[in-house]
Amino acid sequence: MNWKPQPGEETLARFPASFATGTAATVAGRRSFRDRRRNDIETELSGWPEGKAFAVRRLPGRIGWHVRTVTSGLFAVAGGILSDLLGGSTIDPEPGRGKLEDRENEVADFPVMWADAGDIARTLPWQLDPSRRPHGYVTEVVLTTQRLLVVGSGKVLWETPAESIASASFKRFSIGHRDFQIVFQDGSWARLTTNASLYTVELVGLLSGSHRRLSEAELSPAQRERLSGAVSPLPADAADPVITKLPSGLVRVEFTLSGCRKDVVSETRGFVMDDAGRDATPAPGDIEPSKA
Repeated sequence: MNWKPQPGEETLARFPASFATGTAATVAGRRSFRDRRRNDIETELSGWPEGKAFAVRRLPGRIGWHVRTVTSGLFAVAGGILSDLLGGSTIDPEPGRGKLEDRENEVADFPVMWADAGDIARTLPWQLDPSRRPHGYVTEVVLTTQRLLVVGSGKVLWETPAESIASASFKRFSIGHRDFQIVFQDGSWARLTTNASLYTVELVGLLSGSHRRLSEAELSPAQRERLSGAVSPLPADAADPVITKLPSGLVRVEFTLSGCRKDVVSETRGFVMDDAGRDATPAPGDIEPSKA
């Protein structure tokens, strides 16, 4: 059975997510689990399947990783050129990383769990680890008005009250700018990643308060008129629109509709508007990460 919120509980966000993965040559493709004295705690995590031991790459390993990266990049470029010549779409190279912020935890080590025994972060489920869960298994982070949950295959794997979250922040040093960190009230933390930077920005924004879900009653008269005109042509079974106040003060409206093709289950449409209900361009940090 697919997870659904309890009566009186509203789902604010639901995105695929997992423990992050190192991207610097020293830790690329790897992650560690530490207590607050930087001791490895994987063997202490109750019920976790055995995983590959973490180790920072030494110089030969880093050189080999760079060679593989350059080689795969050359093949991607060559494939893109060939695709263009054959009339196909160009292969879009993987986006780069942002600025290094924490060398100790992004180059010298890559902890995705920082917690002592009894800390909240240590209770996170092993299914968040891509190297441990079955192939094709997807975990989601769900934020509601009451809780933060981890859901896997439609079942709740973990949850904590919203009040237990102290802060959430965007981690710039990550491929595609998708990593984020959640710090709990007890001081423990976890580094996670979504599969799109816009998901990360929205989730962090909702957790930190820079983004806020709105009801139709909170819109200006002009915005309500614009919303009404957008809703009227939608199918009767369409889900209610998701309305979000962005950090800039603009309002984004999103509609989720059934897919028009057999291979598309659903699709999302929407727009961003100002107080007068006119189309507006999102500011940096509204939808995509700010460069600041």
